[in-house]
Amino acid sequence: MHVSSTAAQIMDVNADAVATAFRESGVGTMIHGHTHRPAVHSLEVDGSTVKRIVLGDWHTQGSVLVRSPSGFDLRSLPRA
Repeated sequence: MHVSSTAAQIMDVNADAVATAFRESGVGTMIHGHTHRPAVHSLEVDGSTVKRIVLGDWHTQGSVLVRSPSGFDLRSLPRA
């Protein structure tokens, strides 16, 4: 309930910090722990398309990231 009533900008990452991390690391894909908004985000940094993959929080919804030749697939795990 806390998550659903918290502003989205507080629950997600800082866009400038994300862009800086991509620039400094030189990677095209970033995988990081939960922000309570699991998803695969495509964004543009300095003219290049990059991906930011957010894993689930495990308290309310677990997730697993599957990598295949066709790309990444973020899947939700069923609750027990």
